[in-house]
Amino acid sequence: KQWYQRRVRDHETVLFVDPDAVFRNVTILRSLLPRESKSKDVDAALIMTRGFPAFVVEDPGLCSVMEENIDRELLGSYGYKRFIGDRVGRSDLSFNSQDSDCLSGSVVNTSLSDSELEWPFILLFQIMTCVFEKRTQDVRKYRAALDPLLFKTDGFPTIPLYYSHKEDTASPGGLKNQRTTVFQAFLILTELLEKQLVLPHELDYRKQKIQTNPYNGNPIVQIALISESTAFQSLLSTYGITSQTPNQIESVYIWPSSKLVDLLYFHGSDERLGLTGRPKRPLGSLCTSRIWKIDGKTVMCIPLYQDKQDFYISKDETFIAKAVKSHLKFLSTHWRESCRPTFSLMLTSTLFKKNSKPLFNLLNTFKSGMFKDIPIKLGRLQELITAASKIEITNVSPNVDFHDNRVLASPVLSRKTLSIKSLTESESDSFIAKYDDPEEKEVHKGYCKMLGECQALEEHDLLTRAREEQVTASNVIALIELSRRYGQDYRIDGETITEIMEHHYKSLEGDWLALRCCAAFLDKTVDSLAPAVSVVIVSGRSLSFGVYGQPEILVEGPMHPTLLHEILHDKVGKQSLLHASLQQEFLICIAELLVDHPQLFEGILIIRVGSMIQVLQSVMGPDEVPIETLPPHLLNKKIRHFLATSSDSKDRSWRDHRLINGTLGRVPDDFPSRVWLILSHQNIRFSCEDSHLVSSDILNTKVSEPFFAMKIERFLNSFSPNYRHFVIELFHVLSATLVRNPEVNLVQDFPVTEFIVKSEVEINESLEAVSKKFIDCLIKFEFVRLTNLEKCIVS
Repeated sequence: KQWYQRRVRDHETVLFVDPDAVFRNVTILRSLLPRESKSKDVDAALIMTRGFPAFVVEDPGLCSVMEENIDRELLGSYGYKRFIGDRVGRSDLSFNSQDSDCLSGSVVNTSLSDSELEWPFILLFQIMTCVFEKRTQDVRKYRAALDPLLFKTDGFPTIPLYYSHKEDTASPGGLKNQRTTVFQAFLILTELLEKQLVLPHELDYRKQKIQTNPYNGNPIVQIALISESTAFQSLLSTYGITSQTPNQIESVYIWPSSKLVDLLYFHGSDERLGLTGRPKRPLGSLCTSRIWKIDGKTVMCIPLYQDKQDFYISKDETFIAKAVKSHLKFLSTHWRESCRPTFSLMLTSTLFKKNSKPLFNLLNTFKSGMFKDIPIKLGRLQELITAASKIEITNVSPNVDFHDNRVLASPVLSRKTLSIKSLTESESDSFIAKYDDPEEKEVHKGYCKMLGECQALEEHDLLTRAREEQVTASNVIALIELSRRYGQDYRIDGETITEIMEHHYKSLEGDWLALRCCAAFLDKTVDSLAPAVSVVIVSGRSLSFGVYGQPEILVEGPMHPTLLHEILHDKVGKQSLLHASLQQEFLICIAELLVDHPQLFEGILIIRVGSMIQVLQSVMGPDEVPIETLPPHLLNKKIRHFLATSSDSKDRSWRDHRLINGTLGRVPDDFPSRVWLILSHQNIRFSCEDSHLVSSDILNTKVSEPFFAMKIERFLNSFSPNYRHFVIELFHVLSATLVRNPEVNLVQDFPVTEFIVKSEVEINESLEAVSKKFIDCLIKFEFVRLTNLEKCIVS
């Protein structure tokens, strides 16, 4: 007892529940619904998920769809089946309650659905859910289905565990099973609820169903503005922007998010049990928008996008302004606490050097108290703490250093480097950056051209270029070439190449090609990369890294940041050093667009980052700046504009349309249903080298299942981008032909590549011309068994 009291709330006995991780899990769940999983359409477990006791589905329309699907597919005369194809209770298997494979349903065979067990206890959860939702008529319906299934034991009703079907009869089973006691307790609880002897709110102890939120999903967001110095504070005050300096908030410690990640990794760890604390993953907006009470000290954590240890994109002022807006929008939508979200915005001279107009406009908007219907409160940090949401952590590691100056590590403010005029200057905000004169075009040469020049130079010339006083991309690429030849420990004027690169990375401003090359050389990885991968996976898509035309690394699930770092720098970086940085930027932009504009990715099942970079470079005009030299915010705009126009063939040639959509891997919305129609029409086998698409692929599956769409995607991956789109057009022609002419039969073995070659289609031909050639080829080379096929009209 004394040991227990001594260990109460010790770091080894308390687990930290990450609110951002909870949000991601809820998002993953909602992305799957109304399906049970990617491989299973319906499952009785969804009853307990959408209703009592979980109540995690808030959308009434989605709840209705789920309940209708479950009742239609699983409800029988003796209760609910667990899922279609449940192995438990099959006549050729003996039921064993300890058989984990059977109980988990790891093997599904829909041809055995007639022998599935029916479980009456699931009706109890439906009844309790209806009581919570005050659906009296449904309570009577499910109660009428349950009552005939109960037995009287010593005058009390008893619920059997399951009913099994044998020769047109159903017999109860599991009457003496230990788990029946649990369901017997639920039976009693259900009757207490129906008779109002127990009230719903007494069972909803976590307030999952009966929630109270005074802000109704739109809380007041509190923001504290922190200036790096008194001089910069005075400069901002001339524009009416009130801020505080670190000396004015001495009672509050300002930490980078990475420091809090280290602390939480220690919290909850126990060497004797082999347990670690929270994984070393970056903290999201829900964690960094709280006040932390750590061993009695008050700590505020800056947002991830302002962490100076983060990626070089934090040097882009417009990107920071956009990140703040996204942060506010996220908090207003997903905050679910009565206390207010509170975060600090660090104002440093580096943020206001060149293009500070977006930040100034944003700060002036905050002074009005509203930002796009989001209530904002600016104030002194000490005043905001009272109403802020707080998390308390005690008994942390004794090695924790509360004084961390990394947050405010920035160049010293001077009037020579920063003035009132420089604060209001702004650069063009167009997403298309073009050269103003021929000399600028020479300065903004692409990475490949610069690298080729450096590879042709001798050591002496490389050293001369590397020693140039003004640091540019040319210097950095020269250092990279020297490192490739002589190693990273090669010394120039007493410093190793790695040390020189670290200095350049910290001092560079505005030369984005040089920054990207430095980051790739130094193996820098953005902390928000793992959450971005999770966003892509949650959307039901897969992700691939790699340079176009070289082996790809496919990602089909959430990944640890360490593993992502290895993929980008050890594999992608070996293919092209620049891509190790560039693909990170693309991924962050893709994740943001998937959240705000998911329609841009319709028809794309695997997002190939390297292919997207390749196709974006291919559509750029000769007078446009290479994408690797653009600032991050302009690159984001270019990606968004490109995705928004990529599916529209009106303003593009047929050649560009086929190459773009073939490279992106986009397919029409109705494409899976067209392939399904062809495969179900007859026994057929489409082939391309080692890849096949056969009629047996549609057995025991549905056209709407992700498994079938992924099967098609893997088949299409066998073709080059231009051939890939021809394959899609071919399947459209075949499906339209079979709809209009059901008597048509295709050859049983259909070699797709051979057919496209024989049809002699050209990439710049219109869809009508290509369709006609496909029809002619079907007849000429006897790919069909109908002589009057030329009379078919294909739209």
